[in-house]
Amino acid sequence: MALSIDLAPNHKLGLTVANPILLGCGAIGYGEATPKGLDLAALGAVVVGPILNASRGGAQPPRLAHVTGGIVLETGLQNRGVSKIISHFARFWPRLGCPVVAQVADDRVSILARTLARLAEAEGLHGIELLPPPDAEASLVAALVRTAERASELPIWVKLPLATATTLAPVAVDAGAVGLVIGQGLPGAALRAVDGVDLPVRGPLYGPLAFPPMLAALLDVAALGLPAALIASGGIHTAEQVRQALAAGAAAVQIDSAVWVEPGLPGRLVRG
Repeated sequence: MALSIDLAPNHKLGLTVANPILLGCGAIGYGEATPKGLDLAALGAVVVGPILNASRGGAQPPRLAHVTGGIVLETGLQNRGVSKIISHFARFWPRLGCPVVAQVADDRVSILARTLARLAEAEGLHGIELLPPPDAEASLVAALVRTAERASELPIWVKLPLATATTLAPVAVDAGAVGLVIGQGLPGAALRAVDGVDLPVRGPLYGPLAFPPMLAALLDVAALGLPAALIASGGIHTAEQVRQALAAGAAAVQIDSAVWVEPGLPGRLVRG
C-alpha cells in the first residue's frame, strides 16, 4: 500500500500518511505500550491517548467482559493528566516512526483550550482527535471544534458517536474539522463473574461484532459528501473488513482491539 493519503484536506499543514492502516486510541497507550511484533514505522499513523487536562481514576472494576464476537470495555477515561503525559511520554512521540495524533477528551471548552495549549509544547504531534461525550449535542461538538481550531494549529479530527454520526458530521465540518472518525463504539453490557458474583460491565463494544454498525454509519456519513477525510474505526480485524471500509468511503482505517490479541496484524494489513 505505497500511497500518499491526505487525512487533513484543505488544512494548511495537512496530514499525509503513507498507507491507510492507522492505530486507534488505546492500542499503544501514550506511545509507551507498543507490544512486541508491532512495527509502528510501517503504519500510516497512530493515535495516542486519551488525554485530559486533569488526572482521573477511571471506572471501577470490573472494566472488561467478554461477549460472543468481542468485549465490553469501560475505562472511564482513566488518565494521568496532560502535564504528566507530556513530562513522561511525549518524548516517545517523535521516535514512533509515523505521524502521531493525540486524542483529547475534555468536554468543556475552557479546559480543552488549556489542554491543547499544553500539547502545543510537545514535539512530534501531527494532529488532534477530539473525543466528544457519547451523548454530545450538536452545539457542544461545534463549540469543541471551534475551540480546538483556535487553540491549536494542528489538523482537527472528531471521533463521532455512531448513533448520531450523520447528524454531527456536518456540524463538525462546518466548525472546522478536517477529519471524521466513524466512530465511537455502541454501548453494550455483559456480566462478569467475580468471586462467584455476577457483576455488570457497561461500556463500548469492541471486536468484530462492532464492524457492521460502524460500516452502516460510515456509509451514511459518506453519502453526505462532506469535505473531510473519513476514517473508519470499529471492529476491523481482517483485510476484507479493511477493503469494505475503504470501498464504503473511508480514506483510512483505525485498528484498535485487534492489536491487543494479534500485534502483527496491522503490519500484515499494510503488506497486503
